[in-house]
Amino acid sequence: MTSDPRQARTAVAPAPPTTGVRARIIGLDGARGLSCLGVAVMHVTAHYSPDTAATYKTNIVGMSLIFFYVLSGFLLFLPYIRNLTAPRTDAALPSTKNFALHRIARILPGYIVIFLLVNFVLQTAFVENPALQTPGTDEGVGMITDPGQLIANLTLTQSYIPAYFQTGINTSWSLTLEYAFYAVLPILCVGLFALRKRTAMQPLTIAIVGSLALVALGFIGRLFIPVVNAKMGITDPGLLDWGPNWGAVYSRTLLTNADNFAVGMLAAVAFVAMEQRTMSEAWSRRIRMISALSVLPVLALTALLIALRSPYGTSALGAACALGIMVIVAPLARGEDSPLARLLDIRPIRFVGKVSLSAYLWHYPLMLFLGRFGLMAGDTLVGMLQNTVVVLAVTLVVSAVTYRLVEEPIMEAAKRYRHRWT
Repeated sequence: MTSDPRQARTAVAPAPPTTGVRARIIGLDGARGLSCLGVAVMHVTAHYSPDTAATYKTNIVGMSLIFFYVLSGFLLFLPYIRNLTAPRTDAALPSTKNFALHRIARILPGYIVIFLLVNFVLQTAFVENPALQTPGTDEGVGMITDPGQLIANLTLTQSYIPAYFQTGINTSWSLTLEYAFYAVLPILCVGLFALRKRTAMQPLTIAIVGSLALVALGFIGRLFIPVVNAKMGITDPGLLDWGPNWGAVYSRTLLTNADNFAVGMLAAVAFVAMEQRTMSEAWSRRIRMISALSVLPVLALTALLIALRSPYGTSALGAACALGIMVIVAPLARGEDSPLARLLDIRPIRFVGKVSLSAYLWHYPLMLFLGRFGLMAGDTLVGMLQNTVVVLAVTLVVSAVTYRLVEEPIMEAAKRYRHRWT
């Protein structure tokens, strides 16, 4: 959710790798924005209309959160792959300093400003874990004053501490996971570039090996989720997944979610192979169709695994998201038109994508704030639809303000420093 597609370039023809900033790939901003709306819809409907939400299975759209991780893997790995495919003597690791600056600027300033407003002005931060609270109320919500809890939330480390898990802006646990990936990716790529310099392995093969290493990490990590959960002595699935315990903490770490980022990285490998014409023409022409035909069977597998409460349900969903990305961008890699990418790039959808980080952080606190004034309707279909429209409208307006006043200026400043260092 949090990756900036301005780091990648719309592919129109093979080009030599470069460490410069590349133009964005159209369609991905919009796809990220729609995924953000899906998460917001799930939260609004489940909180104020739990019975109606259960009837209409609105929790399904909330699983679009996995798309954020897959998209991060795709976009952030692209510059590394492109540089990796340079001649062996010229293959240079992209600047880690620039990467770190951009990743910090992309998330942390906006998050801190929104958290401070939510905590001290609206006072709709979760002081206690929301899984322990009654749906439809603002129990456990207020202003965090405990110094340790405050520091943990300001530094996005609350998700590693069971007592603080899901406190503050409860959706921010996913940003902690994103930052774990940001920390691991450059380290992994140091090893990949060392292989490029010292072995005869093909660069795209090296990139696949690196991606599969993270797939293995996630798969192995997920194996231990039932083991960790069993030691918790908790039978409530909701508390096991989201409560203040080590089981919930473990299942939200990179150890158990690395595969979602990795499938996005594998999609990036396929994109570069098409872009640089190292994939056979026969496969290159068909990969979009193959991806589109594979999405539904993979989603069916996802539904089955989730119904069985398998820890690999979101792994299958991540694979479906990676296939979806290829459906959007595969023609662009070949220098062709992608109607789907153009549709996702129309101004309203693209706008939602641009403000998606702010919207992701704002929607839950604003939902609780509006509820305090009796502006949320009851548990009916009409009430659920009304709540969704009201919360999304308010969220997008407020998010546009924080994007313009905080996110955009910080990103522009970071870009100036990045150009100077380059």
